[in-house]
Amino acid sequence: MNSFLYCCYMEEQVQIITSIITVLLTGGFIILFLENQHIGANVMERYHFIMQPFMHRLSNYFNFLSSAKTYFSIKRGINTRDEDYVIKFKNLMDKLGHYAHPCIMSGQDYPASKFSAKQLQSLCEDINNVWYYWDNKRGCMVDYCYYDERKANLYCQLGREYLNEVFPHKYEKEKLSLDLISNVSGTFYTNVYEPIQNVPYEYEHWCKQEKSFQKCTFFTIGLSLITLFVILMLRDLVPLCVMNALTISNMVLLALSLYMFSMLMKLARGIFR
Repeated sequence: MNSFLYCCYMEEQVQIITSIITVLLTGGFIILFLENQHIGANVMERYHFIMQPFMHRLSNYFNFLSSAKTYFSIKRGINTRDEDYVIKFKNLMDKLGHYAHPCIMSGQDYPASKFSAKQLQSLCEDINNVWYYWDNKRGCMVDYCYYDERKANLYCQLGREYLNEVFPHKYEKEKLSLDLISNVSGTFYTNVYEPIQNVPYEYEHWCKQEKSFQKCTFFTIGLSLITLFVILMLRDLVPLCVMNALTISNMVLLALSLYMFSMLMKLARGIFR
């Protein structure tokens, strides 16, 4: 008699557990996961809306510098005291100009996801250093730096087109020179990069938080399926207390997922502002 009552009790508990897990699985974790995909798509759309115009201007800056620096050279006879500044200035422009090659070869801009936030910051600081070296160290370098302005202004029409993509109509009447390259570089950093410099970091933080949420969601969905498998195939072998523990774990994980999802929604509302 006691055995019969226990079997009835266990069967009733199993039905309750099955109902709970089914509700958690269909009404909780999966809906949260799908809703997060929707929010993630909105965040990505906003990120690309901001970053694609920036990457267009950055790519064209590289193209401009690559074209314009062709007419730059270093004179011989640099003294030891000033050599470091001159060589660093030339290497810096060569390094930045090298980034134009993929854009020129493909005829396309760099994608918004090409560089990490730190890489982008480092690149833009290098761009600002082009201005810094020429503006602040000009006295040490002017005697050793030669720029063929005549040839540049005659033949570097493509460079001007690239420059016009970076700053439309801003420098149309100015002659190509090291002063112009320096001015364009400094203006790019202050007027183009600085207004969006936090955006890549905010997006990377969002992606990190979303990845943690997805891991938690996948884990809890997996645990729910394991619990259902135990009930279906092993309920005669597994004690009721184990199934109860699995059910409670699923409920706790749902609460954690809800908390993480609410934090993601809060982050999504405030991101890029």
